Parts: sequence; structure tokens; C-alpha cells
Amino acid sequence: MIKIFKADESHVAGIAKVCTEGYWATYQELLTKERIQRIVEEFYNHERILQEVTHSDRNWGGYFVAVENNVVVGAGGGGMIDETTGELYVLYVDPSRRNEGIGTMILDAITKQQKEEFNATEQ
Repeated sequence: MIKIFKADESHVAGIAKVCTEGYWATYQELLTKERIQRIVEEFYNHERILQEVTHSDRNWGGYFVAVENNVVVGAGGGGMIDETTGELYVLYVDPSRRNEGIGTMILDAITKQQKEEFNATEQ
């Protein structure tokens, strides 16, 4: 059974893995390998993800993860871009697990956070 919840330090490696694999699968036909590698190294490295799971605020609500059998199978996060508008910044699912509704479950959790904690009226 897949569970969706806010990530903590124990999910850093899983978030890095799913985001890296998801990014490669999404952009391998669109971007150069060098550009993909540069983006992955900048955004999906251990130190940055650790920072992003341990600190959150209105601008970055933290990562939400989809976990099944203690394995991260999806990750996403967003934040507020003004007083009433939320935005989804990142959302990746293990490429082998696409089309199972995992991304929708993560999006629902982020949307709920933005509405309930940050009073978002649009996304």
C-alpha cells in the first residue's frame, strides 16, 4: 500500500533517486546529457535535499513522498508564489511506476497543504 506524507531525513536518498531517474526519463530526448547531469547535480544532490526536507516555509512547503514497502516511489513539493497562489515546483515518480496514480496522490497532498496551511486559493 502506498502512503503519502511529508518527507524527513530518512527519505533523502530515495528522493534523490526517484527525482534523478524521473528527470532523466523525462528529458533524455529533449536535453543534452551534459545539461541533464548538471541539473541533477544541482537540484537532486544529498545536501540540497537534506536542507529541503529539514526546512520548510510558505515559499517551499517541503517534500512529500509516496512510500511503498519503505521505498520512495515518488516525490514532489511546492510553495506559495504570492499571498494566495501556490505552485507545484517538482513532481517525479519512479519511471517504472508511472500511470498508477502516484503523482496525483502527491499533488493532492501538496494542494491540501497549500490550501490548509498557506490559505491558497489557486495553484
